[in-house]
Amino acid sequence: MSGLPPPSSPVVAYFGSQLKRFRNEKDLTQDQLGAKIGYTGAMVGYVENARRIPSKKFIMACEEHLDAAGALMDLWPLINRESYPDWFRPFVELEGDAVSIREFEVQSVPGLFQTEDYARAVLGANWPPPDPDEVERQLSARLERQKILDRPQPPLLWVVLEESVIRRPVGGRDVMVDQLRHLIKMAERPRVRLQVLPFSKGAHAAMDGGFTVLELSTREKVLYTERPGSGHVTADGDEVAKCDQRMSALIGLALSPEESADLIVTTIGVL
Repeated sequence: MSGLPPPSSPVVAYFGSQLKRFRNEKDLTQDQLGAKIGYTGAMVGYVENARRIPSKKFIMACEEHLDAAGALMDLWPLINRESYPDWFRPFVELEGDAVSIREFEVQSVPGLFQTEDYARAVLGANWPPPDPDEVERQLSARLERQKILDRPQPPLLWVVLEESVIRRPVGGRDVMVDQLRHLIKMAERPRVRLQVLPFSKGAHAAMDGGFTVLELSTREKVLYTERPGSGHVTADGDEVAKCDQRMSALIGLALSPEESADLIVTTIGVL
């Protein structure tokens, strides 16, 4: 079930115990607290018993109505880590340590480049339809990841997007226009290179899907690939080298950064 924390998650369990303590100090039942913060009493109980990972919105509301003096919000960075699926957490940890990221994407704008509304539309498109609070929780986690690009020394980021990524109107026209404008803005950063691989190039070296190659601070390289519902990280030298070579081929085949920006601007005009 979506939203369930991993087994024996001490962070979620500790948060639940703290929430219960503050609630009892206010002499509130779970239903009473739920009514104050806009959630059901059952949801409050799920969080207190570590059966749900709380969203940032949930924590902020509890913080305000329980006068927790920051004790609950201080746990948000740790809770946020629990928001990622088990199979995605290893990649997030490695991504945070990366000095260089090279990524090829065929379906959607990479998470590091997504606007809030675009990301919400992507997360909300899952099937079966996810709970709105679950979407907001995952959205907060995704936006938190993007902070690595605002560090004093962010990773070098080289991204190639198949043209389908910029053509697909995720979230509707307005959301997609804002997303494409954001892509152009991100591409202007000195440590970012963004290229588009146009349909006109035909077959290419990565017809079987997207991938990400991370170079870590130790200079070791790892490869991340994803399929519906799961992802895989490997440091196998042969696999990493193969996708590194694929990326070089894709970079050579794609439009230049300047031509790519022009194509994105043109796409905005026809959406």
